[in-house]
Amino acid sequence: MQAEGRETQTLSAIQKNGLATGLLAVLLLPLSVHSQQGPADAIPPRIAPRRFHLELTSFENSVSNQFGHWAGGGLSLAYKWSDRLTTTGQILGQRRPGEAQPLLIGSTRIEWSRWFYTDLSLSGGGPDDPAAFFPRVRYDWTANVKPPVPGLILNGGFTQLYFGDPVRGHIVRAGAVYYWRRFVFQGTLFLNTSQPGNRKSKAGNGAMQYGEEGRYWLGLVAGGGREAWQTLALTPQDAEFTSYSSSVFMRKWLAPTYGVATSYGYAVKRGAYRIHSVDFTFFLDF
Repeated sequence: MQAEGRETQTLSAIQKNGLATGLLAVLLLPLSVHSQQGPADAIPPRIAPRRFHLELTSFENSVSNQFGHWAGGGLSLAYKWSDRLTTTGQILGQRRPGEAQPLLIGSTRIEWSRWFYTDLSLSGGGPDDPAAFFPRVRYDWTANVKPPVPGLILNGGFTQLYFGDPVRGHIVRAGAVYYWRRFVFQGTLFLNTSQPGNRKSKAGNGAMQYGEEGRYWLGLVAGGGREAWQTLALTPQDAEFTSYSSSVFMRKWLAPTYGVATSYGYAVKRGAYRIHSVDFTFFLDF
């Protein structure tokens, strides 16, 4: 079955570990979770299109080495203007011991043709502080191509992040998504550069999920790589960490227009800390 379903993007945090001022965490990037639609004749006729998609999310992270609990939540509202244009607005807040920060996100998807579409997002909210865990400004651009291979989507993109001066970075990524029957497979490679110091690193992740849009999805995500940056000090020092992460998730429709999703994740930053994370989401189409 050839899948041309919409993409559901999850809220996630991508920032600092608090161990060194100026850390740019470029490994914990949001992984897009793709969904799949059945054949056209499986959709009942004369049903008014639901143009709004609402998600309410809460998350809790338990961090080792006395870093405490990191918790937060978010709200996302998407509007489908037409078959070619969808826009989304999100607000996310995270609380850590002694500090809390918000994040605002706006994004748009444009279907240029049956075989090509793009995603563009702009986010910000972090303070003008190199030690902030949300970036002051971030933008992402992704191009997606559907080659003449049923179920295959190729993608590539660019991310730019700005924390407080002089901490910033960019990420170049490339990947693929493949739909096969009720399975969806995804893999992405990240090439990261952080400033100051022009420190380079690489990471990758992959995902597999099983299910059907409108009923349920079950999935597994895993990734790993290296983080590299330069500390801000009187005598700057180069630093690196190797990180691994994995998570399992479930998305279940309780009715045709609403449902719930939950996930559990475990991440290891070798020599620094471990994170156990859980999140819960309620979604509604109207």
